[in-house]
Amino acid sequence: MVNVDLIEKGFGPVHIVEPQAGHPHTHTAILLHGRGSTGEEFAEELFETCLSHDRGPNIPDDQRPTLADRLPTWRWVFPSSPSTWNAAFEECMPAWFEAHSLADPTLRQDLQPPGLMASVQHVEQMIDEETKTLREAGHASDARARLVLGGISLGGAVALWALLGTKQPEQPLGGFAIASTWLPFAKEVETHLARGKARGEDEKEGSRFVQSFVAPLDRHLRQRQEQDQKTLSVLDTPVFVGHGRDDAYVDIELGRQVEQVLTGVGFTVQWQEYEGAEQEGHWIKEPEEMDDLRTFFDVVASRAL
Repeated sequence: MVNVDLIEKGFGPVHIVEPQAGHPHTHTAILLHGRGSTGEEFAEELFETCLSHDRGPNIPDDQRPTLADRLPTWRWVFPSSPSTWNAAFEECMPAWFEAHSLADPTLRQDLQPPGLMASVQHVEQMIDEETKTLREAGHASDARARLVLGGISLGGAVALWALLGTKQPEQPLGGFAIASTWLPFAKEVETHLARGKARGEDEKEGSRFVQSFVAPLDRHLRQRQEQDQKTLSVLDTPVFVGHGRDDAYVDIELGRQVEQVLTGVGFTVQWQEYEGAEQEGHWIKEPEEMDDLRTFFDVVASRAL
């Protein structure tokens, strides 16, 4: 088990976009940026990426709505990662953990655990804080059901680990939405968690690090198999996974692997493929993926009513 106390965390500021004026606070989204970015930059780029307009497709970009426009009662929380030394680029850059290669995330996986664990711990703290804020806004009975966790690229990878490494597997989130990302240690996670497999029995295929991290969820899954599966579970969290077929940085097969592992664990996953997004396919496709995200967030909102 990595001692996260030995890591100089140095997380950056949290950028927050409050609900629009005159609207109550009903939901919160915590969204994690990709490598080389910050919370504020991610927020700016996300809210510059537009949805379709209700009046049709031939509307100028400056008149098309954003997620914030369509979801005026939502609070948007954008944490910032530390600046981390990247051995591949030989420089410090904002990153949640060191990913030696996005083309092959299994390269130098030994470098990933310290940053992953510190970042997941940070995200868990953000979830606790935002749950408290929702309670204070008058949603004491279902605050956690009004919260969405997600991210893009490296941020999506951390969000996945926060979901699977939850210390409260009996409590679902309102939703989980990621784009253009992958699951670190995917094969090891599948070995320990996927239904129908001999979980955690082959140490050669797994790792003590992964086994220890997902232990709370593993115990929860075993208990659900033995007891009434209608009890509340993190598996009740609806999941959205979007990925570009032409993503030049994170191959779509890695995104498909995410969908496969999550489905194998027991989540209900909405998988969507796109083509033609900016940043060589490594971004949220406008307007199709933004429209799908808006619909997903609407479903989350309706579940909490």
